[in-house]
Amino acid sequence: MARASATRKRPGTRGPTTTGDKDKLPPAIRFKRKLGGQEKSVSTGFAWDLFLFTGLFGAPLFWRRLPQWGAAVLVLWLLVIVAGSVRASTEATNVAELVLFALFLVLQVGLGFFGNRLMAKTLLSHGWVVDQPNDPGTKRVIQRWGLAT
Repeated sequence: MARASATRKRPGTRGPTTTGDKDKLPPAIRFKRKLGGQEKSVSTGFAWDLFLFTGLFGAPLFWRRLPQWGAAVLVLWLLVIVAGSVRASTEATNVAELVLFALFLVLQVGLGFFGNRLMAKTLLSHGWVVDQPNDPGTKRVIQRWGLAT
């Protein structure tokens, strides 16, 4: 027999709280190209593709139209190759490889957190506009990301 109290509302509670919903960002914002009406959606959360796959010669960065960041990854790869091929002491090589690994890790984590914001700013600089800029969720994203529309 099921307990009746399991289905009843506890005294003193008013249901789900919505205090955090006011500051919550929408899952994505949409951009529209001024000419042609093409649409793109940019996620507002963590950029897992950039975090996981940036190390593959920066390919996701080039796909997202962030070539300067892709070039930075290619420079890091070039430094990894140089550090491995230069004849130096084993200790110096290990230190260089450790520093480059740390740089890759910091870059990938940073791009995970800020990659979607960078892509949104790039879209705006290439003539795209925010679709539905008066939507409350979109306004929060514009304010937090510092997007000038």
